[in-house]
Amino acid sequence: MSLQSWSSLFKELTDLEVLRTEQKKQGLNDFTLLSSVLSVNDEARLHTRFIYALLDPNGKHYQGSRFLELFLNSIGRQDWLDLSSATVRKEYSPNSQGNQIDLYITDGKRQIVIENKLNAQDQKNQVARYLEAVGATDPALADNTLFIYLTKGRQRPSNYGLGTLSICDLSFRLLNAEMQPIAIYQNLSYLRNTSNKSIHTWLEACAEIVEQNSNLAWAINDYRSVSERATREYVSKVETLKDVLEAGIAEGKQYHQQAIQLAKELPAIHASWLDSVLTEQLDKLFQPAINSGFLTKIDVNNSELLEPYIHSVRKGKAAELLYKSKYNYFRSGKGTRNRGSFYLVTAGVFAHRLVLMMVYGTKMLHVGVLLHESELESERKTEAEVKDLGLSELARSNTGFFPFAMTNTEILGDQGILHLADFASSPQKRILEKMMKTFGCI
Repeated sequence: MSLQSWSSLFKELTDLEVLRTEQKKQGLNDFTLLSSVLSVNDEARLHTRFIYALLDPNGKHYQGSRFLELFLNSIGRQDWLDLSSATVRKEYSPNSQGNQIDLYITDGKRQIVIENKLNAQDQKNQVARYLEAVGATDPALADNTLFIYLTKGRQRPSNYGLGTLSICDLSFRLLNAEMQPIAIYQNLSYLRNTSNKSIHTWLEACAEIVEQNSNLAWAINDYRSVSERATREYVSKVETLKDVLEAGIAEGKQYHQQAIQLAKELPAIHASWLDSVLTEQLDKLFQPAINSGFLTKIDVNNSELLEPYIHSVRKGKAAELLYKSKYNYFRSGKGTRNRGSFYLVTAGVFAHRLVLMMVYGTKMLHVGVLLHESELESERKTEAEVKDLGLSELARSNTGFFPFAMTNTEILGDQGILHLADFASSPQKRILEKMMKTFGCI
């Protein structure tokens, strides 16, 4: 790929970040209240109960049967129920034998059974059991029961779920073992973009009949957004990298190939940045202090110098904390966590009381200072002086690595690695320089 094509990609990425910042300033966002409380894939507590809340004529929306009427219209069943006597139940067990119907609607003569299968698979004989539980077994009354199968795109229940029943594709009837109709069958989809009837047709109709600025309209639109997330049809209101890549592909650009190449090479690039800082750049930063005798680098040849600064349970294992290229955080394999570079203060009033360090754990990059174990029993004067540097105290435990450390921390895989890529201007370097000045190393 040409340098020009890479330059074009990076320019578009820069423009994307500018656009995203502006869109966020304008108040555009992808927040939904429902998905902040429950998973978008929560069938029972989110989807079934929200749909019930709208369908129920006695619901606190105080719209009576208007939403139920719109539901019937959206599925092509206008006037199929007597709305003046219709009732709606959720998680309904008609015979108290464990057959819990997700949504059940009846006017006393006709009835609708809605089985919500957003993600769940069919249970054994589920359709047959439910219809039997509501008394839908008489072929003479087949037109009085409607079974709705609500899914993300499945066309019909499985044979496992149907049990002894079958579906006639010509008449859209559920047939018993004698091939007699006992109920009407209908498919309904959560998908917006579908050839089948969509629940979004109903939701949009509900949103249209209420005041656009009302809490009802807001709640319905919030649920529509959640449904789109559940079916992965949601389009972010704030421009995304995915949008840039797809637009580039549509224009015949090689952005996707470049993105794949970047994804493959980034771990190696990140590893090289981290390796450079923990070896060459820290050594370069500390070399004048090392030459003057104020600092001593701790390596495999003098790892015992680190022993007084680690937990007693880890005595004799100090060398396992020393960074080596093969144990780089961005490489795979055992031993690539909890490593770092350490420099012992060996002159001045802080001699053999402090170790300057940069360490990475399982997620975080730490830069700061380790205090000698003797400081734990002293008046802790050193601790007070270190706190003036604005460092935070690491949580102490008997299972950690250091009994007492004060550090600045960042997520290494995020902002931390970006700072190390430009170490000369990084907050980590500024902290280390300030510490050297505080401790008399320069």
